[in-house]
Order: sequence, then structure tokens, then C-alpha cells
Amino acid sequence: GLDNNKITTIHSGAFQNLRVLKSLYLSNQNITTVHSGAFKDLPGLISIELDGNRITVLQSGVFKNLPALRDIFIRGNGITTILQGTFEDLPALQNIYMIGSNLKYVRNDTFAYIPNLHSLNFGLFCDCNVPFWSWLKTKSFTNEDVYCLDRNYVQLSSLNASDFDNCTYNACQYTDYCSNGGSCSQDSSGDLSCSCAVEWTGATCTESADHCVENMDNFHTNWSKTAENTLATAACTGEYTGNASRYCSNDGKWQQPNYSNCTSNSIEHIREQTAKLLSGDNITDPVTIILDDLENITRDNNELRSGDLLTSSTVLNDIAKYVTNHTEDLTVDQLEIFGSLCDNLLDERNHNSWEELNNEGLGGVTSLVNAVTEYSNAYNDVIDGESSLVVAKENVVMQVGKASSGEITVPDRIKTSESWISDSATEIKLKKNICSGLTGYSSTFYRNISRFFPKYLILNGYIKPFNGSYGVNSIIADFTIHGTTCSDYSLIIKFEHLLENYSKPFCGHWDFSAPKTVNGAWSTFGSQVVDATDSYTICEYNHTTNFAILMSPGRAVVCSAIAIALHYIFLTDFALMLAEGILIVRMVVYVFPASSIIHKLIPACWIIPAVIVGVTAALTKLKGYGNQQFCWLTLESNLIWAFIGPALLVILINFMFIIITVYKMMTSRGLAAKTLQVKLKIGLKSICVILPLFGLTWVLGAFSINDDLVMFQYLFATFNSLQGFFICLFHCILNEQVRLGYRHFQRRRHAYRMDSKLPTDSTNT
Repeated sequence: GLDNNKITTIHSGAFQNLRVLKSLYLSNQNITTVHSGAFKDLPGLISIELDGNRITVLQSGVFKNLPALRDIFIRGNGITTILQGTFEDLPALQNIYMIGSNLKYVRNDTFAYIPNLHSLNFGLFCDCNVPFWSWLKTKSFTNEDVYCLDRNYVQLSSLNASDFDNCTYNACQYTDYCSNGGSCSQDSSGDLSCSCAVEWTGATCTESADHCVENMDNFHTNWSKTAENTLATAACTGEYTGNASRYCSNDGKWQQPNYSNCTSNSIEHIREQTAKLLSGDNITDPVTIILDDLENITRDNNELRSGDLLTSSTVLNDIAKYVTNHTEDLTVDQLEIFGSLCDNLLDERNHNSWEELNNEGLGGVTSLVNAVTEYSNAYNDVIDGESSLVVAKENVVMQVGKASSGEITVPDRIKTSESWISDSATEIKLKKNICSGLTGYSSTFYRNISRFFPKYLILNGYIKPFNGSYGVNSIIADFTIHGTTCSDYSLIIKFEHLLENYSKPFCGHWDFSAPKTVNGAWSTFGSQVVDATDSYTICEYNHTTNFAILMSPGRAVVCSAIAIALHYIFLTDFALMLAEGILIVRMVVYVFPASSIIHKLIPACWIIPAVIVGVTAALTKLKGYGNQQFCWLTLESNLIWAFIGPALLVILINFMFIIITVYKMMTSRGLAAKTLQVKLKIGLKSICVILPLFGLTWVLGAFSINDDLVMFQYLFATFNSLQGFFICLFHCILNEQVRLGYRHFQRRRHAYRMDSKLPTDSTNT
């Protein structure tokens, strides 16, 4: 044993790996603390004696994983608290001796998980002052002996459940369970919990906590000092109803406040008016009055909370529903008021509030967009004859009209010439296939609201978050056909890209009916990409709703790398063809040159193309190296001339070299006396030999840029794919020197075989 050694603390793992230890005697020390896991890895331990120490709290897990432990002696310690999990996972435990304790807090289930408990001896008065009376009440004492005393210190042999019927023991009154100023509470089962002061956390408020300092936000709401991982609430300030909330994160920093439940009294009053309107209460010119009042409130208002935007969107949706069934309440001037109201709500000063609604999972701006679609569709009934009305504001452009032409294009470039939409290439074309009479339509173009849509996409029937893989890269455009005048049509929408650093476009539309969402998700159903470049994408749809182009953030790095590599390889190819032309001309003009220049030409053929590609890539910042269709230099950026220019120069120079070479051959002494037919034959053969080597067939590529010249595209593909074959054919297979060399090789090979065979024949003889 270790008795009388004045040990004060037993740390976790103090007796680790003493696997054959059976008894541990630690009585009459000065032990005050036994840490959790102090007796771990003692599978053979049967008995622990801790009598006569100063232990007041038994920590959770202090006796954990002791499968053979049968007896615990911990008498005379003045124990006040037994924490949860002190006596769990002890299958062999039979006896606990704790006489001399001063128990104030013991969970009611503390002894409920000891399957073989036989004797529990505390020397306590077994009445309502026992902290674990709720557990005692369930015991019949047929399997366990719980040694209790009555008030005369006489041991009781039995205890009835009814003896505890009137017990209301509250351990909070008898123990300092919560530290550092924490407030204690006890539930119906007798278990305690703590509500900690700001600076502290943990089950009993013993752990230091980070906290958010007192702060006043932009709306003059004062947020008091708050513990980390806590949601604080405060009454909405000023002429507002409701409560705002703000989360203090785990690093003690305030997140953005949530004002979605704060609504100004004036906007709330308008919402009540709208409710009366829907219920059938008659108001003089009701729709116009409501819209005009709300427009006045929201105009130049820097104090709008997110709750104001949410409530205003609700008002607009209610009005849209009302006018759909009461078109007689629509007036000509309402569209202007409605457009001004939407412009106020979508103004840049409210962007943070819209983003807040989106982040809080309240559908962002989609509720407002839905109201605009329904209202403008209903407003079509006001339009007389073949005409259109346009409302062009700073943040929204609305157009409602009727037309009989086979193709309808919006926006109207004349009526919107001074609007921001005139600077955008985005436009919608309705191609009518089967339509009758005048076709009513409505369209809306929204500026800078794409990020306020929830970032969800329907993929293979499932709702998936963007997770940074997708982004909206165009303005939001809405188009609706009024009524059922068209049964067969298609929408062609050209989207101008907002940002350059995006790739892989696909045509999206907002599906308001997407299941398990707040106001819908993006979808690609019923759409296809018709054309795509770096600056725009053209989509075709077979339905109407709100549309946008979805793309993957980040340029296609692999595609740009391939385009750069191809640019360099092709320029190097042309440089080598030019070097070949220089060598052949030099050989023809100077029959016996004084020195070779090939050691200068070859490095230049690799360095000069690298310089051209490097300078081009640096000046363009890779714009034009690959697009949505192919990984090559794009036509619309004119970057293609960084290849065509040097290539045409090489072709022109090599063409001159061919003329010089053929002329020198035809005027040489060997051919001067030959007939014209022989000269033509030799000249034609020479051209066939030189032509693929000099790369002149690439000139066909200059004529194949236009899609209309399909013939040149086929010729270009055919000749250039066979360039290597022609070089092999004319310079290897049909070359007389190569053929003579091959025949000489065959003769030498045959002679070698004969020589090696003669000694063998002589030996056999």
C-alpha cells in the first residue's frame, strides 16, 4: 500500500499499465483531487481504499473501465458532490462505503447503472434531505442493501416509496454547484444545471469563456456584453415593432444582426391595409393608394431594415394576387408607381438587408421578383391595341405590351436608350410558331440582384447548394406571355457576362415551385446553350419565367494552358519550316557554303515563338486563350492574329524561297539543255517535294475562318493532317538517295550473312 505518504493529487494515468494490480491502498493521505482516469488500465484491480482523505468531489469517469473492481472504500472524506458518470461501466462493483460524507449534490441516476450493487453505505438520514431521494424511491431493497438511519440514528431495514411522496429537496440550496457567480437550477428529476455569467462557461461555470464586447450597430441598437456561442436578442429601436437578434460566435466576435423580425410601424400599417383589401373591405382606389404610400415611405429611406423589405415584398405579392382577380382596379399610372417602388426597394443602400434575408434562409429577393412577375402579367389587361409601356429606373426596367409580329424583342432599345439597359447586350426574343391575334407579354430586367437569390440548383432531381461551384454571371431577366395566345414558341435570350473570370455556362431559370425550398431554386430544365463566347452566352428556352446564365467561377485554367501550348507548338512548327526553307535556298544559291548556320537556326526556332507567346499572354492577361467552345485562340478577341500573322509571314517567305529554288534548278547547267516537258516534270516534282516541307498548305487556313467557306475547311484539314505523310513520301520513300542507301544496306547485310556462314561450312567439311 501507499498509506500515510501525504499524497495530495492523483493524476490521470498515475497507475497505468499495472495490469496485475489487485488492491490499491491510499488511505490517510492528504488527497484533495482525484482526476478522471486516475485508475485507468488496471483490469485486475478488485479493491480501492481512499479512507481518511480530503476528497470533496468525485469527478466523472474517476473509476472508469475497471471491469474487476468489486469494493470502493472512501470513508471519512466529507464528500459533498458526486458528478455524473462517477459509477458507470463497473459490472463487478458490489460494495460502496462512503460513511462520513456530507453529500449535497448527487444525480438521481448516479447508482442506477451498477447492475451488481449489493451494499451502499453512506450513514445518511434517509429522508427528503437525501440528494438522490428520487432513486431511493424506486428501490425495494430486495437486491441491494442501502444502509440508512432514522433521526434517532437507528439503522432502517426497509423503506417505503410513499415515504418520499412529499419530497421537494433542492440541492441548489445546499451546495455551491455553480462557480464564478453562475446561477443554479434543478429540474424535476433533481438534476442541476448552471446559467453562467458572461466570462464563464462549462457545466459548472469553471471554464473561462470568450465574449463579445458591448457594441452599437448601424441601426443604433445597443448589444450588451454576451458570452460566445450565444444568440442575443434586443427590442427593435425607434418606430419599429419586433425583436432583433445577433449571434456571438465561438471566437467572441459579433456576427451581423438579423432585423428580419423588425418592421416599421408605417409599413406594418400598410400591410394591415393590404390584408383588409384581400378580405374584401372596400377602400377608395385601394391599389393606387397603397402603392403610392409605400413608394413614399421607401423613397430615399436609409433606415429600412430587412424586415421592412420582407414585409414590403409581402404587400406587393398580396397586391399582385388582388389585381389578378380585380383588373378593374388597375390604372395606367400604376405601372410607373409600381416600378418606382421596386426601384426603391432594390436600391444599393438596401443591398446588405437583402443579403441578410438571403443568408437567414428567407428566400432573399425572390418574393419581390415573384410579385413583379404576377403584377406585370396582370397589368397587360390595361394595354390597348398593339403598343407597349416602358418603365426604366436605375435598378429595374419593366416593359409591358402587346404585339402581332412573328418576333418580339425586348427591351425596346428606342424607349430605353437613356437607361442602363442600353449599355447591356442582354436581350430577349420571342419567336412565335403557333400564336393567335395579339400576343400580350411582360418583361423585367433587374440590375445587380443576382447574388440575393438563394444559391441552390436542381441537379438530377435533387436540390444541391452551389458550394462555390456555380455562380450567376448575368443580370436577371424575366419574360411572361399573357394568357394562352401562344401554344408553341421559343425564347432566345442573349446574356452578356458580368464577369470575365467564369467558364462552363449553362442556361438557368428560377423554379419557384422547387420542393423543400424557400421560394424555389435554379434549374436548367427546358433550356439549351445555342452559342457561347467569352463575353456572352445565347440560350434557348421553351417556357417563361425569370432567367439568368449560370457559370463556374474561375477561368478554365486547363483550357487556357492547352491553348497556350498549342500556340507555342504551332509557332515552333512554322519556325522550323522557315529554317528548312532558309537551309534549302542557301544550299541552292551557295552550292558550297563556307560554314553551317544550323546551330544558330535551331535555337532561334524555339526561342522566338516563346517570346511571341509570352508577350501575347502577358499583354492580354490570357483573355482570348480558349473560350466556352474550344481551347484555342478566339476570333472575337482578335488574338488569333498572334498566330495567323507569324504563320502568313512564314508562308510568304517560304513561297518566295520556292520560286528562287525552282528558278535556280531550271537554270542550272544540268537542265538547261533538257526539253520543256522534262523541265516541267522535274519542276512539278520539286514543288511537290518542297510544298509540304515549307508548310504552304497552311494558307488554306486563312480561307477557312469563315463558316460559309466549308470547302476550304475540308481542304485545310485534309492537307495538313497528311503533311507528315507527304514529307515521308517525298523525302523518304520516293527519294533516290534514300532508296540507294537502303539497297546498299541490304547488300551489306546479305554479304555479312554469307561471310558468317562460310566458316561453319568449312568446319562441317
